[in-house]
Amino acid sequence: MTKELVIAAYDKDLSWLNNVNQDVKITIYRKGNILPVKDNEIKIEPNLGRCVHTFFNHLYINYDNLCDYTFFAQDYPFDHWGNIIEMLNGDIEVSKNSANLKIGGYYGFHNNTIGTAWNLIGSLHFSGGEVLRCFPDGRPQHAGLNVSKYWSYLFDSSIKTPEFYEFIPGGHFFIDKNQVRIREKIFYKKVTDLLIKDPESPWVIERMEGYIFDARFKGNDE
Repeated sequence: MTKELVIAAYDKDLSWLNNVNQDVKITIYRKGNILPVKDNEIKIEPNLGRCVHTFFNHLYINYDNLCDYTFFAQDYPFDHWGNIIEMLNGDIEVSKNSANLKIGGYYGFHNNTIGTAWNLIGSLHFSGGEVLRCFPDGRPQHAGLNVSKYWSYLFDSSIKTPEFYEFIPGGHFFIDKNQVRIREKIFYKKVTDLLIKDPESPWVIERMEGYIFDARFKGNDE
């Protein structure tokens, strides 16, 4: 069983990675003016789409050679995912059971004692999970964000646009490679293209993450 940690790096100190077990593969993507400084760092262009683009670009590029489990995090994840090191180093089944939201082989996390600790509520769209909820216009967290505008871009027209959206704030998660492959590779290309072209899309994809990895919601290219 293999694990990989994918980091969307910007300007934070990454010395915390020294606490990750050596059997965990670490891949660091850098955008912007800071050049890669280690062998496991990769320059990624363009500098658009925030960390969400980094995560989905990794899924697209590595679709056919993913590790068994891939963890996705910002360069300083502790204000969203306080126990990420414990989850990385620990037994994978314990890590699965610790997730706030479980959808097949997708495991979303939001537990922290620093930063903004959102109060999660029981999910109505996904069984066995806790989520944050927003209206189609992004309220109450991001008023003016037109979430529903993107629904038909990603999902089949036969699927009704939700009255509200449920998501893990911050978008930190780990995933089984088989769960990634509920979608064709081209689907992830579509997501990464959107994240490059549309400035508001990173916050939209964060809100659609659970639906993207839930096989019940058919993609519009499937």
